[in-house]
Amino acid sequence: MKKNILTSVILLGLLIGNCSDFAFGKSVKLSRKQKKEASYIDIAKTGFDSQQYDVAIEYYTKAIDINPQNAESYAKRGNAKFLLGKYKEAVKDYTKALELDPTRENLYYNRGIAKANLKAYKEVLEDYTKEIELNPANINAYLNRGTTKVLLKQYDSAIADFTKVIELDNKNELAYYNRGIAKRQKSDYKGAIDDYSKLLAFAPENIDAINNRGVAKFYLKDYEGAIADYTKVISLDPSFSKVYYNRGIAKLSLKKYEDAILDFTKEIENNPQNDSAYYERAVAEEKLDHFVSAIDDYTKAIELNPNNAQYYAERGALISKSDGDLKKAEQDLNTAIKMDDKDVEMYLTRAIIYCKLGFYLAAVDDLNIVIKMNPKYTQAYDLRSYAIKSVMSEQKK
Repeated sequence: MKKNILTSVILLGLLIGNCSDFAFGKSVKLSRKQKKEASYIDIAKTGFDSQQYDVAIEYYTKAIDINPQNAESYAKRGNAKFLLGKYKEAVKDYTKALELDPTRENLYYNRGIAKANLKAYKEVLEDYTKEIELNPANINAYLNRGTTKVLLKQYDSAIADFTKVIELDNKNELAYYNRGIAKRQKSDYKGAIDDYSKLLAFAPENIDAINNRGVAKFYLKDYEGAIADYTKVISLDPSFSKVYYNRGIAKLSLKKYEDAILDFTKEIENNPQNDSAYYERAVAEEKLDHFVSAIDDYTKAIELNPNNAQYYAERGALISKSDGDLKKAEQDLNTAIKMDDKDVEMYLTRAIIYCKLGFYLAAVDDLNIVIKMNPKYTQAYDLRSYAIKSVMSEQKK
């Protein structure tokens, strides 16, 4: 079963204000409409600054009704809508502002963030690119474009954007962190570790970087190094998401089963809904021949996640191994294979159970499937020969 190691990409969702506030020069004599517009804008700004975004929207709308050619009012109303989670409406306002003033900095950037929240990632890239064309020094635009490229699995291009950020700001934590993410996604674990280590040189308590460096070390099979990083995370924040689980996986890989069980138990205390922690604790318990406890943990994992074929398969295999209820073991394997009919080990396990039950023809059928899936699986040939001989022996009786 593939280990469910925790790691994540940080999305930078920083809204940038749009230019200066609307104002008239002192020497300009204002018309009645202009005074009214300015009054509405002033009320809208006050509402925005006090986080009363509905009020801001209401009065920017009144200002727009008076002067529909003021790009600033659309831009600021878009910001208020964004902060209320009204992303589609925010995009419309940013678009209108850009129609009126296509060279205004930060508008493409803010529209890109709104579109990112709508998961329109290809359009997001276009907006960040346009923003960079207008403002080549906009670090946040490079960061967000790079992060969006990671989501689109454009890892090389994402790395180039994060590298550009580092050129502009050589102590930018997010650039090193997200470049490490992109490298890890390319299986460049050494490169990822290098980026996290560079980050930690000037930000030694960046917990996400320490955790993700541990993840990269784990994938390089540097389990001791991974454990050291996870232990550091725990010292900084014992409630950090899944860190005990991750450390338990590393200890399990070193065959430190008792220590792994302690970590999985701690993870379960912190997160009782983590089905993977029950599953991995069961694996460790099984290695120590604690079969009853292991079966209980497999059962709990199934209760929490009844759609995981591996959980049923492992419980069924252990029930069979420990001479338990073979019909229950068969039922578990039937369920597992129904969910995942491409796993060769499940068919082999069920064939073993069939042999124990004396269902030799059924075992032969499963073993034929195993051999078809993996013609070099010698154990399957041996077991099939045994099953065929058992069938022939029964026929002679």
